[in-house]
Amino acid sequence: MKHPYNRVVVLLNDFEKINTLLERAIHFSKEHKTILEILYVHEEALFDIPDYFLSNEKIDESIIDAKKIKEKIQNYLDVFHLKKSPAILVYIDDTVHRLLTHLTDATHTLILSNYNEKFTPKLIEKTPYNYWIIKNNTSTIYNTLVCPTDLSDNSKKIIKISQHIFNTTKIHLLYDYRYILDTLTIRSDYMNVTPIAIDTDIEINENRRIKEKKHFDKHKKVFNVEGTFLEGNGLLGDDLVNYINDNNFNITVLYRKDEELFSSPSLILMLISHLSTDFLIFQEEEG
Repeated sequence: MKHPYNRVVVLLNDFEKINTLLERAIHFSKEHKTILEILYVHEEALFDIPDYFLSNEKIDESIIDAKKIKEKIQNYLDVFHLKKSPAILVYIDDTVHRLLTHLTDATHTLILSNYNEKFTPKLIEKTPYNYWIIKNNTSTIYNTLVCPTDLSDNSKKIIKISQHIFNTTKIHLLYDYRYILDTLTIRSDYMNVTPIAIDTDIEINENRRIKEKKHFDKHKKVFNVEGTFLEGNGLLGDDLVNYINDNNFNITVLYRKDEELFSSPSLILMLISHLSTDFLIFQEEEG
C-alpha cells in the first residue's frame, strides 16, 4: 500500500527521552522516506528553563535563547550521522496553537511525542493529527501490537496501515462484544425494579453474538492476524484496559472519530491514562 505519511514531526516540550524519540523518528523517516522535523515548544508555566538555555542578556527576565536550544538538539542529532539535518523550530508556549499553525497537512503528518498527562489530552481533543505517543517502551522494535476494533471500515483501514508501518510486529485484534440493552425488550419486575430478559431476548442476543463472532473471525482471516473475541461484562473501557494490561502488549493502536462512542476522544484518553503501552492514534480523515 501507499505510505500514508510524508512528514514525521518530533514534538518536544523538554528533553526527557529525547534519544528515544529521535531514534524512532529517524528510523521511521529513513524507512518510509518522509520529511523529518523537530518542533520544540517551551511551556513557561510548566517547565523550568535550564540556565544554559537563557539568553545571556536576558537572564534576569528568564527569556530563552532559541539558538542555544537548537544547538542542544543538534548535538543529539549528530550522534545519528544524518546526511541532512532536519529543520529545528523553537517556540514559547501554546503547543496546540503552534501545531495548528505550523502543520497544515494533518492527514499526512505523524507527530511523535512523549506522553504528558497535561498536554496529551489537549492534543488528542483539539488537533486533527495522527499521534505516535511514547509512554514506557524504550525499544525501537515492538514485538506485539493490540488493535481494539469495532469491525467498521475505519478499523479495517487502521489494521492495514499498522501492518504497513509495523511490518515485523505481531498484531492482535481485540473485539469487545457487548450485550446491548437497546436491542432487548426490557421489562420491570415491580417487586424489585430490575430489568428482566425473557427467552426471546436471550435468543436475539445469542444470534447477534454468533453473527458478530463470524464477522470478527472473517476480519482475522482477511488480515491474517490473531485476535480475541472478548465477551465483556463490565464497562467497555475497563474491559479493554484489563485485557491489554494482562497481556503485556507493547503498543495500542486506536482510531478517533468524535461522534462514535467506541472511537471517541474520551474513551481514547481513558485508555491512554490507564494503559502502560505506547500508542498510535489515527485521526478521522477530512472529507
